[in-house]
This record gives sequence, structure tokens and C-alpha cells, in this order.
Amino acid sequence: MQIAHEDDPEYAALRASHQDRHGLTIAYIKKRVGEGAEYANDIARAVVSPQGGYYQLAEMPEEFSGALGAGVSHRLVADAEAWETLHQVQTLVTAIQQGTQAVRSVSLYAVYAGGSLRTRRRMFVFDQRAGEEPFAHGVWQPEALPRFFKMRLDCGDAPGAAALGLTQGVLFFLTPHNRDDGRSLLATLARTAGTQDLSGRPAPARLN
Repeated sequence: MQIAHEDDPEYAALRASHQDRHGLTIAYIKKRVGEGAEYANDIARAVVSPQGGYYQLAEMPEEFSGALGAGVSHRLVADAEAWETLHQVQTLVTAIQQGTQAVRSVSLYAVYAGGSLRTRRRMFVFDQRAGEEPFAHGVWQPEALPRFFKMRLDCGDAPGAAALGLTQGVLFFLTPHNRDDGRSLLATLARTAGTQDLSGRPAPARLN
């Protein structure tokens, strides 16, 4: 398995290409969202405001999802609710893998402490699209809360994600550096005309 590194010319070219295609969109959404409330750790940074919200990875800023308007919701959650949400996600993924739950597409990754999406350390990736073979990489760690988790979901006409409150869009979870109140960020970017999800399939040998 080939892993792209920052000093790899192909990696640099992929990032430059992605920036050329999406840099203006990213800048526009960030400007519209404004300063807002910021949550960050070593893996990712998220900003939410009454105008919308977005996240992007620290080591790979082109891995970005954002939305403007009423399609954005967020709240701070205690570990118990975070665990319950992750359990619901794992149950959904298991059902998709077993063929008991149909969706148009689902793509997720979880990055744990010390992990990296770029080098694929300490993380879990799952991707399933209609008519294609599922892709999985890494290990789901049910005993550890991820530092950052993101799922892109399109249920189509299937009510598969009712428990998650999401049928089409992006769900993400972030454990901030400062957890004095013991809570983490859980946010939903529902699929609307104002939603931008710029990540692609997170296969190990290529940039998202």
C-alpha cells in the first residue's frame, strides 16, 4: 500500500489540484460562516455560527465540509451521548455490510489519538456506494472515542439513519483540546443547496 507524504511530489500535486478546484469555495464558506464558535484539536478544526458551519483537517485543509443556512445543527455532548451516537453508526455500518440496510452511499472515517488520515495511522475508514464493492481500511476501536469522526450519508428513500437524525448530509464529531466541561462537539450538515462536502473516497493511496 502506497502512502502519500508531504514531501512526495504526487501528494503535493494532488493538494495543489484540489486547492485550485475548491479553494475559492472553501474561502467563501469560511467568510460567510464568520468567526463563530471554534472547536479544535490536533486532528481537526470546526467553526459554527448562526450563518452555518464547517470543519477541515489540520494536516489536510482540503478535507473540508461546510454548509450555510438552516441545514447546520450542532450541540455539545457528554461522553455517554457520544458513545451512543458512535454505536448507532457502527450498527448502521454493520447492517450495510450484511446487506440488511440499503443506502445510496455511506463514507466514514474515525481518527483516534495519535492518528492521521494522511498516513492512515490509528484510524478506521469505510466506504460503500450503490453497485460497488465496499472499501474498508484500519480498525474500528469500540473502546476509544475518536479525536475526530466524520460520516457522509445518502439514504435515498431508505429510512436507515432515522436514529441519527440524518438521511442525507454529513455528521461529524470532534473532541476539543479543552474539555473542562467534559463535552465534545457533535454537528450535522444536512444536504442542501448550500452544503459543500469536498472530500472524496478516502482510499489509502490518494488524497481525499
